[in-house]
Amino acid sequence: MPARLSPAARRTSRAGRLRRALLDLSQALPFLLPKTVVFGLFVLLPFGYTILLTFQEGSLLGGLTFAGLENYRSVVSDGLFRQTLVNTAVFMLICVPLTLVVTLLVGMLLSSSLPGMSAYRTLIYLPSLLSIVATGLIWKIMVDSEYGPVHALFAQGLGIEIAWLTDGTTAMVFLAMITLWSTCGFYSIIFMAGFNNIPPDVLEAARIDGASGWRLFTTIKLPLIRPVLQLVLILVTINSIQVFDLVYVLTNGGPGTATYTAMWYIYQSAFNGGSMSYAATMSIVLLLVTAVISVVFIGRTRSDGADHE
Repeated sequence: MPARLSPAARRTSRAGRLRRALLDLSQALPFLLPKTVVFGLFVLLPFGYTILLTFQEGSLLGGLTFAGLENYRSVVSDGLFRQTLVNTAVFMLICVPLTLVVTLLVGMLLSSSLPGMSAYRTLIYLPSLLSIVATGLIWKIMVDSEYGPVHALFAQGLGIEIAWLTDGTTAMVFLAMITLWSTCGFYSIIFMAGFNNIPPDVLEAARIDGASGWRLFTTIKLPLIRPVLQLVLILVTINSIQVFDLVYVLTNGGPGTATYTAMWYIYQSAFNGGSMSYAATMSIVLLLVTAVISVVFIGRTRSDGADHE
């Protein structure tokens, strides 16, 4: 058995560890301080001020007064805010599965060694380099009912008249399709990296055992890229909940309130005659909803991974 240290020796050992820790901290502090200051000024301070605003009422220019939980009570009883949450959930239910399936398949294709794959990777990633506003304007022109080439293709070429932005259901699906088009390259590259990280000997052993095609994908590849799938799932979900740019450029929340998402309502409340305090309250509520959904997804994927082990 190892010899037990005396109380004095233990105190000396603890003091030595503390001195080493302080020395390490003093050496790291010059490197940590600039990032800590930037993080505090541009993240913690605005976030703290946003939380403070939720307990205020009035305007930033005219002065604010303490309102307690009144803003939270108003948000809970706001029928339009509940409708925006429903619209956001519908958009998420359309966009998330569609994006995951398409980008997963494209990422698997990009990880292959087909001829000219470098050029394909570049072409697929190009839409991700465009700003969302530019993407929205491009597609708004493409589906214009008078001179849009996509609208003309469906209306004149196929005889199908589609109300791209004037029908609520069609507009919501169209927003999801544009989101997929603009983010497909980014998420596909992430999946491609995950597939390329699978050890070749594992795949070769599975092929020797008779696994091929669909079985190889579902029993070997998919479980091995589970952390990547979890990452993309969370990113796509957060991106869907925070959809704003495309709504601003394409629909302005219309037709009616069909595409009136939560972020669009927050923007309207903050900058178009509403209340900055009320907008801050809705932002905090939306943040909590996003956090809950992310935690549920993380817990679910982890439990599924444990079940497969």
